[in-house]
Amino acid sequence: MIKNNLLNKKISILGAGKSGIAAARLASHLGAEVLLSDINKIDVNLEDFKIETGKHSNKVLESDYIIKSPGVSNDIEIIKKAKAKKINIMSEVEFASFYSKAPIIGITGSNGKTTTVELINSLFKKAGYHSMLGGNVGIPFSENVLKELTGEKVRGMHILELSSFQLEHTLKLKLRVACLLNISEDHLDRYDGYEDYINTKLSIMNLISSNGIILFNRENNILAERINERDNIRSFSYQDIDTLDLNLSKLKLKGRHNYSNISAALSISKLFDIDSQIFLDTIESFRPLDHRLEFVTKIRGVEVYNDSKATNIESMIAGIEAFDKNILLIIGGLDKGDSDFLLALEKVENKISHITCYGKSGKIIFNRIKNNIKSNYKENFIDAVNSSVSKLDNIEILLLSPGCASFDQFSSYIERGDRFKEIIFGLS
Repeated sequence: MIKNNLLNKKISILGAGKSGIAAARLASHLGAEVLLSDINKIDVNLEDFKIETGKHSNKVLESDYIIKSPGVSNDIEIIKKAKAKKINIMSEVEFASFYSKAPIIGITGSNGKTTTVELINSLFKKAGYHSMLGGNVGIPFSENVLKELTGEKVRGMHILELSSFQLEHTLKLKLRVACLLNISEDHLDRYDGYEDYINTKLSIMNLISSNGIILFNRENNILAERINERDNIRSFSYQDIDTLDLNLSKLKLKGRHNYSNISAALSISKLFDIDSQIFLDTIESFRPLDHRLEFVTKIRGVEVYNDSKATNIESMIAGIEAFDKNILLIIGGLDKGDSDFLLALEKVENKISHITCYGKSGKIIFNRIKNNIKSNYKENFIDAVNSSVSKLDNIEILLLSPGCASFDQFSSYIERGDRFKEIIFGLS
């Protein structure tokens, strides 16, 4: 573990994105001599520490510690050299955790993480905690820990969304609660197969404090097969919300996957003795996040939903299963692995009237499903949306739930979702 006093210690940070810059600011605040290094030639102008761009030079290897941003691959040459020199490499999340005294709740899973952490953060705020949301949700943990060190320290709480990338090189994070929502195939372009990805997700179980609790979704087959309940390991299920005085039809969160997310939040609220009425008030007022089963508008009486955040098959199927109506589905983009869309879609085929495929992987998907499911292909996203809108007769739901990453035509799922909404609003 890094000593509390970093005065004159040399720390190199790989990756000059948001988490890298936040880690650099925290390390600099703690007295370290910081080098921020990014392989890309980017325009970064920060006066508090040294910066190199366009390369990872051997200056990185002069460090006492290396902090790796989540977007940086484990396979790059500078990481291999650092390991050979036995330099301590850690994630940004692990580094920040050494300087926090507040309880930390960590949430991981292939799908539903952002909705769940937003829900839990709202719950703790309503219960009177100074709750800070960070991690993969877009706010670096280092940024929140720096706020903790320099601000008020009353009833602090950290809620962390943890991706598999952030769990890499994270060995000493101490979580009060470690929650596993689900595991399904995702990011297989980054890992040496599905088993490697599963093991990275499950590594969160090694990161609990001495009085910590592990929570897992017993409805997820992989988790149910690999985790057994015992004193500090407990399960939850979407069925747990049946114990609450909830009118499901009035909830803005729809679908069984969201009921699982609510159940995870319920389990955590009980661990912290949060009043049940506070929990009910939070759930009933909580709105779905942008780009996650987000209602857009109606076109010719057809409800339109933006589920651009569904970037893998499991999340796409969860989106489809949230509706019991005739769906015109838009899928495609950039597949993260060799995903079998036909096998997945056949399970929900009775809900789907037509599928429009688009993008780099859309042609492959279309060729796989066209003989079994009524479908068409348009390379360009805009053309795919326009084609779908032209087919709305006898349709009840128009759903963008791509099942693929966005990076063939967009910078992010957010840009894709925003473009979808622009097109729909223009047509409506």
